[in-house]
Amino acid sequence: MPVRFQVSPVTIPPGTGRRNIPASHTFPSNVLRAGVALNGYRFDFLDSDHHINVVEADTDLVSTTNRTVNFNVQCDYADKNFDDRYQGVVQVLIIAETAA
Repeated sequence: MPVRFQVSPVTIPPGTGRRNIPASHTFPSNVLRAGVALNGYRFDFLDSDHHINVVEADTDLVSTTNRTVNFNVQCDYADKNFDDRYQGVVQVLIIAETAA
């Protein structure tokens, strides 16, 4: 069975606080097993320069259905008062064993 590697960018829309964003990637053939890993991230405050207090980024596998791998991205980016808007992107590495 072939093993495929795919990097999938997940956009973090503007907002505040801890986020949980569902995402997915579809492969050209059925997925037998899969795993996801954090490949990288970039966050920026939208309004002005702040002293960063918290940086969190993580990803979790949710399920595989036929050719699709479903996963969640969790993130948080904050200064000391946790009230400033941020946005960014998280790169997720998907490792999948496929049928063909």
